[in-house]
Amino acid sequence: MKHLSYLVFKHSLVILFSAFILGDLPSLNNETQNSRIEELNLYWQELARTAKEGDLEGMQALYHEDAVLVKPDTTIYVGDAFKYRWKKEILEVRDGKRTNSLAFRFSKRVGNDITAFEKGIYHYTSVENATGKVLGDSYIHFETLLVKVKGNWVATMEYQQGEAEIGEWEALR
Repeated sequence: MKHLSYLVFKHSLVILFSAFILGDLPSLNNETQNSRIEELNLYWQELARTAKEGDLEGMQALYHEDAVLVKPDTTIYVGDAFKYRWKKEILEVRDGKRTNSLAFRFSKRVGNDITAFEKGIYHYTSVENATGKVLGDSYIHFETLLVKVKGNWVATMEYQQGEAEIGEWEALR
């Protein structure tokens, strides 16, 4: 099964790379584009829901098993990010120790019926419930590559580029 996942992941990367090398793929009709955007909107809503509810398994299901998180100075498998950083925080949300929120706005959305590139800013907040202390409030530029596997969108790469300004966030309304 892992070999099959690797092949799907590899095939998806080849398709995306080919699209960048060869230029624009034949454009999809408006109905197909709208359907893809609606599906991806559901993906981002689900990611926000998992952050808000502390649903670790639900959040993990939104990433390909070989997904990579890219930051300006490092890369890490998303699975390792869950183990070493995100898991503790997500479980604190689930257990009522903190409240998180996550929202997305987009500046670029391209793709076809099985691949997508999404670029924008996300707004993340985290508050400790016992004290009301703000643990996090950040606007982050991001880029994400997604593929559709067995009818579901999953992220293969998430690039968290760095801080964004509130004005940049507001401009993406």
